[in-house]
Amino acid sequence: MPDIQVKTVAGKEPVEVACAGCGSRFRLWVPLESFPEWEKGANISCVRCGARFLVKREAEAFVITSLAAVAPEPEAPEAEAIEAGEAIEENTEPAAEGAETILLIEDDRLAREMVETALSEIGFRVIKAKNAAEALKAVKKERPDLIVSDLYLKNAADPSSDMDGGELLQKMHDAGTVSPAIITTGKEILDDLLLDPKWFELKVKGFIQKGNPFWVEELKLKVKEVLYKG
Repeated sequence: MPDIQVKTVAGKEPVEVACAGCGSRFRLWVPLESFPEWEKGANISCVRCGARFLVKREAEAFVITSLAAVAPEPEAPEAEAIEAGEAIEENTEPAAEGAETILLIEDDRLAREMVETALSEIGFRVIKAKNAAEALKAVKKERPDLIVSDLYLKNAADPSSDMDGGELLQKMHDAGTVSPAIITTGKEILDDLLLDPKWFELKVKGFIQKGNPFWVEELKLKVKEVLYKG
């Protein structure tokens, strides 16, 4: 089953950039109202090695060109001033022996890789699942110290994606899994969602809103807070 396409964030369109120089990948969230500026072209830098790219909006799509192969365009606006990127890197060091285990449930491939890299770098062992079926299999084999789950996991095109994050946590809880949890979501976090008493019963310790350039850093801080690390 192929990975599910990245979910949209209200008022923004995702642009994924792959840097051939250092191998890193990152995502920009471009506000719809700024599309006219991007039609002129915007210079962006790789968040890891600093390599430069020209990103232009053409024919309802974004075209990405390495500036190593084209003449410089100093008049192009700096993309960093419009929307910063979300970086991922390859995980190069295994988690230390005895490290706390985190079950990550996320149907967006790039988001999974970003979170796995970030949490592994600060010493956690990460088990990944992209839907409810994979997550339920994982908790039968493992006892995660923490669950990090996307809120909206259902997808009509994937029969294995038949539960959202709240339903999945409830099923795990009913089956005896008592690990604390953190919820992530690309949609706006509403007060009525936060105040629902079921999250307290399911040991949800916080909500992280995706779609801003710093959400992975916010998640790292929340994970360390919940697991009393650092």
